[in-house]
Order: sequence, then C-alpha cells, then structure tokens
Amino acid sequence: MSAPLQILIVEDEYITQKTITVFLREMGYHVVGCAMQADEALRYLNLHKVDFVILDITIKGEKDGIWLAEKLQQHYAIPYIFLTAYVDEVTVKNAIATNPYGYLVKPFQKAALFSAIEIALINFNKCQQVKKEIPASIVVKHQDIFEKVPLDHLYYIESQKNYLILTTSHKQYRIRATVTDFLEKLPENFIKTHKGFIVNTDKIQSFSSNVVTINGQKIPVSKTYKDIVFNSLHHSSLKQ
Repeated sequence: MSAPLQILIVEDEYITQKTITVFLREMGYHVVGCAMQADEALRYLNLHKVDFVILDITIKGEKDGIWLAEKLQQHYAIPYIFLTAYVDEVTVKNAIATNPYGYLVKPFQKAALFSAIEIALINFNKCQQVKKEIPASIVVKHQDIFEKVPLDHLYYIESQKNYLILTTSHKQYRIRATVTDFLEKLPENFIKTHKGFIVNTDKIQSFSSNVVTINGQKIPVSKTYKDIVFNSLHHSSLKQ
C-alpha cells in the first residue's frame, strides 16, 4: 500500500518544530516525530519507518546536525535537507561536505519547504541511479505530495506522450518520464512488452501471442518484444 512520506523533524527550536509540523500536515505528509537532539533522532530512526528527514544543522548537544547527516548517509540511505539560520562560510562548508540533498534557510514559507523536499527527492533518486542500486520502492508525486510506492505493488506502466501512467492495485500515478529511463530504475521482473508498456511479470495472469493480462487488463505484446516476453515468462515459470 502506498502512503505519504513519513517525515522526521530534527529541530531544537520548539516554535520552528511546530511550524514545520503544521506545514507538512497541510501538504498531506505524515510526521513520524520531532526530535531535539541527535540521539533522540536515532531512536526514531531505529524504531519507526522514516522516509525523509528535515535536519537542523545546529541542534543542541555534543552531536550536531552534520554528525547526524553523516550517520544518515552511512547507515540509513534516507534523503534529508539541512535547515539552519546560520549561513556562515564554515557552516556551509561543513554541511556541503556531507553531500546533503537540499538546504533551507530560516525563516522560510511553506512553498519553500515544499520545493526543498521536491528537489531533495529528485537529487536522491539521481544518486541512487548513479550507484545503480535497485530500490524496493519508488517515490512519486501524487496530488501535490510525494508517496512511497513499493515496486511489488506496481502492475504495469503505460506511456502517454511525455508522461507515464503507473498502475497499482488501487491507484494510478502520472509522472513525467520516458519508458526507457524508467525501466532502468526497475528490477529484472519488469520488462517491455511494447514500446509504450512495461509490465511486472509477477502480476501476469495469462498471455497469448499478442497480449498479456494483468488484473483483467489486456496489454499489447508487439513483435519486437514478443521473444523477450515469452523467454522472461518461461524463465519465471522455471524458477517457480
């Protein structure tokens, strides 16, 4: 089941913490929790499902936001943005060294926070592609907020000009991407059946020489991809 991003706020100013919480909830995101110190943030990360972190650089305690950002990079692989009122040269240099996915300076408006989250997710996805890592889920924008969609919930993807329609069991998502670029992000059980279609072979209910059926929907198989489709289905049946 897809769901809005689960966001952790790490901020030691109570008013700013509450302001961010209100902004995020108005956008439609879920706030997992609010931490004022690095150790408290680590407890949230270890006990809860966290998809995104908003992180103040200068939180109280011996371990600052930069220390926590390094932990996020090393052990959690979670996108985050830095939040700070301090933009001196040393702080910026130390922050940049952790390769953050975004940066937001206080004070800020809701629109700036929204944009910072969006840019951070784009940057995070680009980094995953460079590392050639196949994630278990993808983050897609739906009705102005980002949702995390498990790949095993995806049935098929259809191209419509410059956009793709991603179909799951309960919802459709429209994203701006090409079939070729999107296929590179997917595991091997996703294949093209046609220049405009990608299917999850694990979801195929039946097939013939020119169509496969997924969740009652008939999806075309073109001559170009016919052998690839049948070889893939045969390989899948052997593994079972």
